[in-house]
Amino acid sequence: MTSPSPSPTPAASKAADLRTRLDLLLAEHVMVVAKQAVAATNHADEYTAYLTLLTTNSNALVDVVRAAYGNTSATQFEQVWRVQNGSLIDYTIGLVTHNDDKSKGAMSGLVNGFVPQFAQLITSLSLIPLDQVKQFGTQYITDLKTMIDDEVAQSYPKMYPDLRTAYAHTPAFGTTLAIKMAQQFPDKFPGDPMESAIDTRVWLNNLLQEHSYLATMTTSAVVGGRTAEQNAAAASLGANAAELGKLFTDLLGGTAGTQVTELWGARSADLIAYATSADATAKAGLTDKFITRFYAIAPTASDSAREQVTAMIRVIDDQRAKNSKAIAPDDRAAATGMQGIADRIF
Repeated sequence: MTSPSPSPTPAASKAADLRTRLDLLLAEHVMVVAKQAVAATNHADEYTAYLTLLTTNSNALVDVVRAAYGNTSATQFEQVWRVQNGSLIDYTIGLVTHNDDKSKGAMSGLVNGFVPQFAQLITSLSLIPLDQVKQFGTQYITDLKTMIDDEVAQSYPKMYPDLRTAYAHTPAFGTTLAIKMAQQFPDKFPGDPMESAIDTRVWLNNLLQEHSYLATMTTSAVVGGRTAEQNAAAASLGANAAELGKLFTDLLGGTAGTQVTELWGARSADLIAYATSADATAKAGLTDKFITRFYAIAPTASDSAREQVTAMIRVIDDQRAKNSKAIAPDDRAAATGMQGIADRIF
């Protein structure tokens, strides 16, 4: 086994790419599970599209496993992960339809079927200790169950913090697995996967992806007239903006951190205003004022920011037009667009 070759830009190495992608996909899975729960609870037409998005996310995770461990292992992973998704869907539907047998059976399948199968597979591939993988799997299912329970009960002040907690728990395992992959296959993923610069890249990518998905959940609530949900989602957007400000303080200093917190707050307000009435002033705030102010903070990422704002507006237009088939893929395109912003800051 050869040693990882040094990279002139550690955060841009193939090992860094692997770690960033795996963390983003695992975190995205949390968001898509939440969105299918919201759609199921509200009997929304976009429910089917978000189920398709679960498959899209699964396929992307399978591709990461394939890149490291090959086709056979990727197939095994796909089978185990598909069981998890199916059980999460069944659990949600069981709760929504008050079918206790269905929901209890699905949860039993997750705890007693998915978790040990997932742990056994990941340990056999990566040599991460079995107990460690089981602990992650158990925590992951517990987090998702709590979030789904909150949503179906319409306990929004609890649901959105619980969603953020579930989202925040994923990078620890994604990072552990990505580091193992890079160490096992340094020829495929050269670079040091534990460089501190990669920590920052992953943190920024995850926060920006989280903002995008939280924002479209907020605007969905606005368009649907779900005021209690809108308020809780907007509060989580504010918490996300505060974390972004802290990160930019670490990266660029206190002035930049304050500017980012304020800028993201204004962006969220404009997104909500545009969702409320397709307000032209709010749209201009997003396409013009936001980009101008963001350019002053991170000029290398401003073009990507403009593209991402356009993608966000497209999602809101879908929501307002009840374009149910387009909402989920456009939602993911907007979230994916955040990666261009994050990676151009490095």
